[in-house]
Amino acid sequence: MKHRFLFIPLLLAIAACNNNRENAEAMYNQAQQLYEVGDYEAATHMIDSISNLYPQEVETIRRGMLLQCQVNQKYYEKELIRIDSLYNNAVSEMNSLKNEFTLVREGQEQTLANYVYRDTHSNKAINRSALKAHVTEKGDFILTSIYYGNSKIGHTGLSVTIADGTTVSTKAIAYDGGKNYRYTTGNMNIEIVSYNLSQCHDVMQALAETRGKMTIHYTGGKPYKLSLDAASHNAVSRTYRLAQTMALSDSLLSQQQYSIKQVEIADRQLMKLEEEEILR
Repeated sequence: MKHRFLFIPLLLAIAACNNNRENAEAMYNQAQQLYEVGDYEAATHMIDSISNLYPQEVETIRRGMLLQCQVNQKYYEKELIRIDSLYNNAVSEMNSLKNEFTLVREGQEQTLANYVYRDTHSNKAINRSALKAHVTEKGDFILTSIYYGNSKIGHTGLSVTIADGTTVSTKAIAYDGGKNYRYTTGNMNIEIVSYNLSQCHDVMQALAETRGKMTIHYTGGKPYKLSLDAASHNAVSRTYRLAQTMALSDSLLSQQQYSIKQVEIADRQLMKLEEEEILR
């Protein structure tokens, strides 16, 4: 009788082992089906679950590793096709936009040339308040607010009010004689403040999404309003769009290179596992 009782836990253990093997195999088959229909994310989740739930099922886990390599291979091949299409479209738009710009280098000391909208490049003299923009060869967007007037206002930023009544602003750029500098010529006071994209993003989004004239408020000093004419509005908006397409092209190129590398890794891993399978 005693030996009979000892035999029962052994039977239970064998039954549990069989159940584990069957469950792991069922999950592998489901992962295989998900892979075949192209649901690579769900297939990966299912393969991971096998090793997490049934770590003792070494044979099924090994087959899952082989399947995961195939999943990775197909996923990144599909990603490459998608990214290639987006990249080609972005580069096409970027190159088309560049035709609207002149590449300008101001003096020998300037290491990077700037893309300046052609309709604004000829007017270099500062003889009025204005909003201008350019993009460096590296794709860095710079917005510049210029004040030209009889009295000093000491501005450090900009704000605009959009259609729903919300006001958006740039970051405040404190006077430093560099990004924010001021001088007097004759009886006129000139102030020039420069903002990188992170400092003026909300304002640029508002300008890009709005058509027609806009009123720009100079902030941080005495109140001053600039009525942005259609030509200036268009020049700044097109410059912003060029910066966006340059950034998008760079991002997609990085994604493209990453996907190529992942396909190569998956190919090597798959080849190694298949060779090990042959030697078993």
